[in-house]
Amino acid sequence: MSSIDPKQSKQLSPIKGTILLRVKIIYTCLTCFAIAALVKIIIIQVGTSGDDLRTLGEQYSFRSEKVEAARGNILSDDGRILATSIPYFELRMDFAAPGLTDSIFNANIGGLSDELSNFFKDKKPEQYKNELTEARTNGKRYYRIAPRKVNYLELQQIHKFPLICEGIRKSGFISNKVYPRIKPIGEIASRTIGFVNSNGDKLGIEGSFDDVLRGVDGLTIKQKISGNFWMPIESRLNIEPIDGFDVKTTINIELQDIVQTALRERIVEVEADWGTVVVMEVETGRIKAIANITRKRDGTLIEDYNYAVGMSQEPGSTFKLPVLLALVDDAKYSLNTMFDTERGEVHIGKAKVIDTRKGGYGKISLGEIFDHSSNIGMAKAVNRAYGDNPARFVNKIMEFGLDKEVGMQIPGEPRPTIKHPNNKKSDWDGTSLTMMSYGYALRLTPIQTLTFYNAIANNGKMMRPLLVEELIEKDVVTKRFEPEIINEQIASPQSIATVQSALRSVVNNGTAKGLKNPLYTVAAKTGTAQIARGRKGYIAADGSREYLGSIAGYFPADKPKYSMIIAFKTYYKPNSGKIYYGGALSAPLFKTIADKIYSSSYELLTPHYANEQSAPIKKYNPLQTIEIDSIGVPNVIGMSFNDAVITLEERGFGVRAKGKGKVSKQERIIDTLSDEAIIEITLSL
Repeated sequence: MSSIDPKQSKQLSPIKGTILLRVKIIYTCLTCFAIAALVKIIIIQVGTSGDDLRTLGEQYSFRSEKVEAARGNILSDDGRILATSIPYFELRMDFAAPGLTDSIFNANIGGLSDELSNFFKDKKPEQYKNELTEARTNGKRYYRIAPRKVNYLELQQIHKFPLICEGIRKSGFISNKVYPRIKPIGEIASRTIGFVNSNGDKLGIEGSFDDVLRGVDGLTIKQKISGNFWMPIESRLNIEPIDGFDVKTTINIELQDIVQTALRERIVEVEADWGTVVVMEVETGRIKAIANITRKRDGTLIEDYNYAVGMSQEPGSTFKLPVLLALVDDAKYSLNTMFDTERGEVHIGKAKVIDTRKGGYGKISLGEIFDHSSNIGMAKAVNRAYGDNPARFVNKIMEFGLDKEVGMQIPGEPRPTIKHPNNKKSDWDGTSLTMMSYGYALRLTPIQTLTFYNAIANNGKMMRPLLVEELIEKDVVTKRFEPEIINEQIASPQSIATVQSALRSVVNNGTAKGLKNPLYTVAAKTGTAQIARGRKGYIAADGSREYLGSIAGYFPADKPKYSMIIAFKTYYKPNSGKIYYGGALSAPLFKTIADKIYSSSYELLTPHYANEQSAPIKKYNPLQTIEIDSIGVPNVIGMSFNDAVITLEERGFGVRAKGKGKVSKQERIIDTLSDEAIIEITLSL
């Protein structure tokens, strides 16, 4: 180990002493400086010049403020605005502004009061003058001077009013810009468009696409110049806002107006508690119209819940379509398979099954069971096919995709409730298979039911419902949502064709006869379901019941363009006389909407000339010579579909048609159910 030489130690001692001295001097100086600074701070705070210095500090203070981005618009399928944000202005005054002297205020207050009274027409000039004078006396800093917000053009007028025209510094006038959400075309599809409120609640398209609609807020630096006024200044810290994207929907304004108007009228007419309608484009799954209306106790109509998407209920007989498809595609039944529905009331295991027709339908085919919506017939068919293996039935239903959400682009869709015998948590019991056969013991929303019907119309291809198709930034499409296939083929083409014919037969011969139209064909199924009252069953103590009356289908049946579902919830008291069956409740509205859509669409008006680009629309001439046979049947061979139907129905004959084009064959037959003579025509191009 090395050691320090004594001579070196003597040489270092004076140096150490010098360093220590310097440290002491620096420490003493810093201490004195800190004490002086502390004294100065105390003098500034409590001394006579403190107020002046604080005023000077405030005068040159800065702050950052958020610059709100413009929220994007929600558009219809053709680009018209369904929801937008337009700048409005709140009008306030700082009556303690340094430039607002008593002389300026007194000289202008009378004229300002007159102008405000004339402009807003809510108070007399004297009332305005008294309220503004009182606010001035009390030194109000952010006093509201107008009863409502004004738009930009109105603000330009107000800038010319006495006192306000003196400028910001002398008048203390403040106009705060806000962006309320408005709907230029009214409450069209209001619940589907949705909202985002100050509490953070998000619904519909506004909520689901909030991230892209709201944009990105910016930042600006402001300097306080006098009183309570802040002036934006140039700064490297300023950030420009990025405006939100526009969201283009699939909703067609004309179809939406047809649907919404008709639904409102029908709800009032039948005194329903609520109703919903959805119209979907068959080939793509695009939702062209969606309406949801609630009738309050006082009779007013509001759109406060999206029943189409969120209301999961036992669907009733509209579910007989997937049941029929399972019987045809899996159990290999034909529409001619016979079943004995007996006299309208039977027990199948623990389940009591009743048909609406007193005395029952007796022995009828599976097709006729579907036409007349026989619960007994469907229950017997399902139990014959699946009684020994109910899991096979439920698995087939699940193959159709009916146990999964359809994947809406807006929130609120619940998962379907489908019981399964192998799932102990699903409450499967001895009645489940029978009840599922006619639409009970399971839950679906209207949009989930419609998605299945749309797949039948689309020859077995199941499409995901599409509500938003484009995101647009400054007129440039940045993202496109293409039609999406959920299931390429839910069943064999032969089975799909069979149930398509069964749906057409319901309109021609069954519970939806009211939908028959000489100009176009319809395929549909009605449904009626009692709504369970929790664990209390279906019937209240006074005998009243709640019903879901619905109908689902598509049109034109020979070349489907649109599918549609309608559902009403009604409250029925015994002997009240109110209608609640789907056929009586919902079918008339289906016809009203379908007729209006058909008559407003050139594409649908000429379905039989689809492959003849230049073919004119032939109009029926009642004076033309028509050959009549010996029993009064007119010869319609060679006529267009429309002419043939009008000609035959004017002479009292029902019509059944197949094919497209012009009539190439006609045959008089006797309908097996009605025992009435009808004419079956075959069309060909």
